[in-house]
Amino acid sequence: MPAKLSPRPFPSWDDYRYFLATSEAGSFTKAASHLGVAQSTLSRRIEHLEQQLGVRLFIRLQSGVTLTADGMSILASAREIGAKIREIQESLVGFDKRLEGIVRISVTDGLATFWLVPRLADFYEKNPGIAIEIQCSIAPADPRTLETDLSIRYQRPLAADLIITKLGALHFVLWASPDYIARHGEPSSVADVLHHPLLDHQSYEFDAAAGEWNDWFALARAANLVCFKTNSSAAMVSAIQSGAGIGMLPTYACACVKGIVPLSLDLKTYSEIWLVYHPCLRETPRVRIVIDWLKDLFDRDTHPWFGDDFRPPIMPEEEKPYRGGPG
Repeated sequence: MPAKLSPRPFPSWDDYRYFLATSEAGSFTKAASHLGVAQSTLSRRIEHLEQQLGVRLFIRLQSGVTLTADGMSILASAREIGAKIREIQESLVGFDKRLEGIVRISVTDGLATFWLVPRLADFYEKNPGIAIEIQCSIAPADPRTLETDLSIRYQRPLAADLIITKLGALHFVLWASPDYIARHGEPSSVADVLHHPLLDHQSYEFDAAAGEWNDWFALARAANLVCFKTNSSAAMVSAIQSGAGIGMLPTYACACVKGIVPLSLDLKTYSEIWLVYHPCLRETPRVRIVIDWLKDLFDRDTHPWFGDDFRPPIMPEEEKPYRGGPG
């Protein structure tokens, strides 16, 4: 039997949720994909649960994982508790017909800060009884356990028991500040970018499985200097505005961010945007109102940057227009 670890009391249900997903999937990679989280996040949560319980739950194999005897002993109970929790939550949500209350949205901080939040005032004027709670994270919350009401993410989940709607797409191009270009010059080609300091975002690695990021990764690996890396889109925008270097941002930045301009280079990346929620929320009026609001915010006729086809960022008259290649 595996050696006992030092126990810590009262593991959270969230850790058990990761345990259940891993036991069903048979590997950390598959479980993380199913939950829509990074594999490193899931691994940390499993290790945390093992430390709190004082036992090993999984045997790590090259081909995946398998439950230990201790893991098998708690599996049935964890499943039963999870089913009861879902039953309670779904019964309560199903009876909630109010046009007031809180709606929780799990979303990346970039879309929250630069696209959703600036449009809240108009939403509140039309829906004064509804409060929006924004939960920002690279790894989205799980709607199946109702830890969030609505999840906006860049990876389409594999779960068949969720309602999944495509909101649109994000197209990214390279940006810099006018001051940076004045001091260092504008790269004349993608190859020329290698001679400039690059700014990177941790979510690009997370989004890679859901989009087309190979060109950016190849550039970042070959670059002389990746001088800045962050998990915050607000910090990323601020770094570009300050003239620290060149970085990737979505094309919709032209409509909401000042002090930066898109570069005239034919390097683009792409990620789809998905709205995910539990079926029990389908008939909850306040959630339905927020869903319709989100669909309007990503309407590709009104906001063409979110369409499947690339649309170049069009800057205000005083800014420099995008001149990148077609496609």
